[in-house]
Amino acid sequence: MKNRLKEMLMVGLFTAFMGQVNFYPFGTDFRITIGVVMFTFLLLYFYSIPIVATSIVTGISVLLIRVGIDVFANAAIVDAAFYKHLPALMYYISYGIIIEGTDFRKLFKRPIYFIVALTTADIMSNFFELLIRNQFKPTYFEEIFSTIMLAAVLRSCLVLALFWIIENYSLFITKEEHQKRYKDLLLLTAKLKSEVFFLKKSMQDIEGAMVKSYSIYNTLNESSSLGKDDLNRIMADCLNLSIDIHEIKKDYNRIVISMEKLMPASDVYKTMKMSEIFETIEDIFTRYLEVINKDIRLSFNIEKDFRTSEYFIIMSILNNMIQNSIEACYRSDSYVKIKCFLHKNMIIFSVEDNGKGVKEKERELIFEPGFTTKFNPETGQVSTGLGLTHIKLLSEHLNGKVSVNNDIEGITEFKLELPKSIIIYEGDVDV
Repeated sequence: MKNRLKEMLMVGLFTAFMGQVNFYPFGTDFRITIGVVMFTFLLLYFYSIPIVATSIVTGISVLLIRVGIDVFANAAIVDAAFYKHLPALMYYISYGIIIEGTDFRKLFKRPIYFIVALTTADIMSNFFELLIRNQFKPTYFEEIFSTIMLAAVLRSCLVLALFWIIENYSLFITKEEHQKRYKDLLLLTAKLKSEVFFLKKSMQDIEGAMVKSYSIYNTLNESSSLGKDDLNRIMADCLNLSIDIHEIKKDYNRIVISMEKLMPASDVYKTMKMSEIFETIEDIFTRYLEVINKDIRLSFNIEKDFRTSEYFIIMSILNNMIQNSIEACYRSDSYVKIKCFLHKNMIIFSVEDNGKGVKEKERELIFEPGFTTKFNPETGQVSTGLGLTHIKLLSEHLNGKVSVNNDIEGITEFKLELPKSIIIYEGDVDV
């Protein structure tokens, strides 16, 4: 109730102040203002407030402000100013009653009916005000009617245009927010997809370790060269190790199933354009650079657009590659260039930067698990060294390969090569 009253008072005050933008068409006290535009617009905006009650509040606000201006600014007598502006109060009450009767809020989606309803209410209320002021002269009816009609149509169209702009702007902002969230979700899903891949790979490794452990148990079980106590102890250890590995595998399997349930079904978004992937990554990293306050110029270029069903893995690989390049940049003119082009039967992704580069002796080691040159002097933490390893494993999963080239001084290029037959969706016959 309090909020509704505040909204009604807000409508009244805004209308009263906007009513000071006016003109006098007939050289009398009768004026035409844009306050009516503000009044009608706010009635649409604050959809739940009662129309007639708000029109009374608005009429009183208009009356008090006009009287106040006349008394304090023009040194008018209070009584004279009150009777002079009282018809304006009656105008707003009349206008409110008529538009309430037409249920004009529901007519907004039907513009012609909406304009007709507001124009009719405006004309009738203006004539009502002229009658109260005793300024309606039948001999000048045609001139009065044409002026009032023109003003009413213009004000009605202005209300419609203003509210349409505000409503569509809100929809545009909402759509933008949804797009940002969708892009963030895509990247998160890409990360989850790659992590699921590594979990599954670990499950295979664990399965192999379990088989080897159990094989040792069987070998020892058949052996008689060791002492009985030693043999029993080693056999018990091997068996327990097999059981432990099996339990770890089951836990991994539960994690994989849970993560896959959280992710969209694979057939929900079957394919994605490469241009959309680049747009998503560019938007995310542009916002990321703003957060970390780094001035790095990002550029994305696609030789020929295509659709792919492997977009999650591609996004995950590119995300890691671009992240590495950003972390390597330190100059004031830093840049990261991302390109995608076709060469023979391969899709080539190139991520080039002018950062600190890769030393010759490190080139053979950077894709090995645990190898890193990243060290945070503030926290003392060393990087895990798994980012490039992930890139290598994910590229191999798609029958591709990744390489680094820093033959040109000051420029480092990571190149990802993936088979066209696997990456390009079979429906893209022109690519």
